[in-house]
Amino acid sequence: RIHLPKMYQQINAPKSNMKKTLLTASVALNALLVVALCFMAFSGNTLAAPVRSVSVNSQVGRRAAMGGAAAGMGLAATRMAKAVNPTSIFETNCGACHQGGGNNIITGHTLSKTAMEQYLDGGWNKESIEYQIRNGKGPMPAWEGVLSDEEIKAMTEWVYEQSTTTFKDVN
Repeated sequence: RIHLPKMYQQINAPKSNMKKTLLTASVALNALLVVALCFMAFSGNTLAAPVRSVSVNSQVGRRAAMGGAAAGMGLAATRMAKAVNPTSIFETNCGACHQGGGNNIITGHTLSKTAMEQYLDGGWNKESIEYQIRNGKGPMPAWEGVLSDEEIKAMTEWVYEQSTTTFKDVN
Protein backbone atom coordinates (compact mmCIF):
# COMPACT_ATOMS: atom_id res chain seq x y z
CA ARG A 1 0.00 0.00 0.00
CA ILE A 2 1.24 3.47 -0.88
CA HIS A 3 1.58 5.85 2.05
CA LEU A 4 0.40 9.32 1.11
CA PRO A 5 1.34 12.46 3.00
CA LYS A 6 -1.16 13.16 5.76
CA MET A 7 -2.85 15.95 3.78
CA TYR A 8 -3.87 13.45 1.04
CA GLN A 9 -5.20 10.73 3.31
CA GLN A 10 -8.92 10.21 3.67
CA ILE A 11 -10.42 12.08 6.59
CA ASN A 12 -12.76 10.16 8.89
CA ALA A 13 -16.42 10.89 8.25
CA PRO A 14 -18.09 13.24 10.71
CA LYS A 15 -20.78 11.72 12.88
CA SER A 16 -24.11 12.64 11.35
CA ASN A 17 -27.09 12.76 13.70
CA MET A 18 -29.51 12.67 10.76
CA LYS A 19 -27.97 9.48 9.38
CA LYS A 20 -27.98 7.88 12.84
CA THR A 21 -31.60 8.87 13.38
CA LEU A 22 -32.69 7.43 10.01
CA LEU A 23 -30.77 4.22 10.61
CA THR A 24 -32.20 3.83 14.12
CA ALA A 25 -35.72 4.49 12.83
CA SER A 26 -35.18 1.96 10.05
CA VAL A 27 -34.01 -0.72 12.49
CA ALA A 28 -36.96 0.01 14.80
CA LEU A 29 -39.44 -0.15 11.91
CA ASN A 30 -37.97 -3.43 10.67
CA ALA A 31 -38.17 -4.92 14.20
CA LEU A 32 -41.80 -3.83 14.48
CA LEU A 33 -42.58 -5.37 11.10
CA VAL A 34 -40.97 -8.68 12.10
CA VAL A 35 -43.05 -8.77 15.29
CA ALA A 36 -46.22 -7.99 13.30
CA LEU A 37 -45.41 -10.70 10.75
CA CYS A 38 -44.78 -13.27 13.48
CA PHE A 39 -48.03 -12.34 15.18
CA MET A 40 -49.92 -12.69 11.89
CA ALA A 41 -48.26 -16.00 11.06
CA PHE A 42 -48.81 -17.66 14.45
CA SER A 43 -52.22 -16.31 15.38
CA GLY A 44 -55.60 -16.90 13.88
CA ASN A 45 -56.10 -13.16 13.48
CA THR A 46 -56.22 -11.55 10.09
CA LEU A 47 -55.85 -7.90 9.19
CA ALA A 48 -59.45 -7.63 7.99
CA ALA A 49 -62.68 -8.98 9.39
CA PRO A 50 -63.01 -12.61 8.35
CA VAL A 51 -65.48 -13.44 5.65
CA ARG A 52 -67.28 -16.73 6.21
CA SER A 53 -66.68 -18.00 2.70
CA VAL A 54 -62.94 -17.24 2.71
CA SER A 55 -60.77 -20.32 2.40
CA VAL A 56 -57.61 -20.98 4.39
CA ASN A 57 -55.48 -20.47 1.24
CA SER A 58 -56.82 -16.96 0.65
CA GLN A 59 -56.18 -16.04 4.30
CA VAL A 60 -52.59 -17.24 3.92
CA GLY A 61 -52.31 -15.30 0.65
CA ARG A 62 -53.60 -12.13 2.33
CA ARG A 63 -51.08 -12.58 5.16
CA ALA A 64 -48.28 -13.11 2.66
CA ALA A 65 -49.29 -10.02 0.68
CA MET A 66 -49.38 -7.86 3.81
CA GLY A 67 -46.06 -9.31 4.95
CA GLY A 68 -44.51 -8.52 1.57
CA ALA A 69 -45.82 -4.96 1.70
CA ALA A 70 -44.46 -4.51 5.23
CA ALA A 71 -41.08 -5.89 4.22
CA GLY A 72 -41.00 -3.53 1.23
CA MET A 73 -41.63 -0.56 3.51
CA GLY A 74 -38.81 -1.71 5.78
CA LEU A 75 -36.41 -1.97 2.85
CA ALA A 76 -37.37 1.51 1.66
CA ALA A 77 -36.66 2.92 5.12
CA THR A 78 -33.28 1.16 5.20
CA ARG A 79 -32.36 2.55 1.79
CA MET A 80 -33.25 6.07 2.96
CA ALA A 81 -30.92 5.65 5.94
CA LYS A 82 -28.08 4.61 3.64
CA ALA A 83 -28.71 7.29 0.98
CA VAL A 84 -25.57 8.82 -0.48
CA ASN A 85 -24.92 12.36 0.72
CA PRO A 86 -22.49 14.04 -1.71
CA THR A 87 -22.14 17.16 0.45
CA SER A 88 -20.95 15.03 3.36
CA ILE A 89 -18.63 13.02 1.08
CA PHE A 90 -17.15 16.28 -0.25
CA GLU A 91 -16.64 17.77 3.22
CA THR A 92 -15.07 14.54 4.47
CA ASN A 93 -12.83 13.59 1.55
CA CYS A 94 -12.36 16.61 -0.71
CA GLY A 95 -12.76 19.65 1.52
CA ALA A 96 -9.16 19.76 2.72
CA CYS A 97 -7.93 20.61 -0.78
CA HIS A 98 -11.11 21.92 -2.41
CA GLN A 99 -12.65 23.91 0.44
CA GLY A 100 -15.47 26.06 -0.92
CA GLY A 101 -14.81 24.74 -4.44
CA GLY A 102 -11.32 26.21 -4.52
CA ASN A 103 -7.96 24.46 -4.77
CA ASN A 104 -5.43 24.84 -1.96
CA ILE A 105 -2.77 22.90 -3.86
CA ILE A 106 -2.77 24.23 -7.45
CA THR A 107 -3.85 27.83 -7.88
CA GLY A 108 -6.64 28.32 -10.40
CA HIS A 109 -7.59 24.63 -10.69
CA THR A 110 -10.90 25.18 -8.90
CA LEU A 111 -14.23 23.40 -9.23
CA SER A 112 -15.86 26.24 -11.19
CA LYS A 113 -17.12 25.52 -14.70
CA THR A 114 -14.68 28.07 -16.13
CA ALA A 115 -11.65 26.46 -14.49
CA MET A 116 -12.72 22.95 -15.47
CA GLU A 117 -13.18 24.06 -19.09
CA GLN A 118 -9.59 25.28 -19.00
CA TYR A 119 -7.78 22.68 -16.86
CA LEU A 120 -9.78 19.43 -16.68
CA ASP A 121 -8.68 16.76 -19.17
CA GLY A 122 -11.61 16.41 -21.56
CA GLY A 123 -13.15 19.73 -20.52
CA TRP A 124 -16.23 20.46 -18.45
CA ASN A 125 -18.52 17.43 -18.72
CA LYS A 126 -19.71 14.66 -16.44
CA GLU A 127 -17.50 12.01 -18.02
CA SER A 128 -14.33 14.04 -17.41
CA ILE A 129 -15.36 14.89 -13.85
CA GLU A 130 -16.06 11.22 -13.09
CA TYR A 131 -12.74 10.16 -14.65
CA GLN A 132 -10.87 12.68 -12.47
CA ILE A 133 -12.65 11.49 -9.32
CA ARG A 134 -12.02 7.82 -10.10
CA ASN A 135 -8.40 8.11 -11.25
CA GLY A 136 -7.06 11.30 -9.70
CA LYS A 137 -4.24 13.26 -11.30
CA GLY A 138 -1.09 14.89 -9.96
CA PRO A 139 -1.59 15.55 -6.25
CA MET A 140 -5.27 14.49 -6.36
CA PRO A 141 -5.67 10.89 -5.19
CA ALA A 142 -7.80 8.35 -7.05
CA TRP A 143 -11.05 7.67 -5.22
CA GLU A 144 -11.94 4.46 -7.05
CA GLY A 145 -11.80 1.67 -4.49
CA VAL A 146 -12.24 4.18 -1.66
CA LEU A 147 -15.68 5.45 -2.62
CA SER A 148 -18.36 3.13 -3.98
CA ASP A 149 -19.53 3.45 -7.60
CA GLU A 150 -22.77 4.95 -6.29
CA GLU A 151 -20.82 7.55 -4.29
CA ILE A 152 -18.59 8.40 -7.27
CA LYS A 153 -21.65 8.85 -9.52
CA ALA A 154 -23.32 11.04 -6.89
CA MET A 155 -20.14 13.12 -6.51
CA THR A 156 -19.91 13.53 -10.30
CA GLU A 157 -23.47 14.88 -10.47
CA TRP A 158 -22.91 17.08 -7.41
CA VAL A 159 -19.62 18.62 -8.63
CA TYR A 160 -21.13 19.20 -12.10
CA GLU A 161 -24.10 21.02 -10.55
CA GLN A 162 -22.01 23.00 -8.04
CA SER A 163 -19.63 24.16 -10.76
CA THR A 164 -22.37 26.39 -12.21
CA THR A 165 -24.00 27.40 -8.92
CA THR A 166 -22.16 27.48 -5.58
CA PHE A 167 -18.65 27.19 -7.09
CA LYS A 168 -19.44 29.36 -10.16
CA ASP A 169 -17.32 32.36 -9.14
CA VAL A 170 -14.53 30.58 -7.27
CA ASN A 171 -11.09 31.59 -8.58
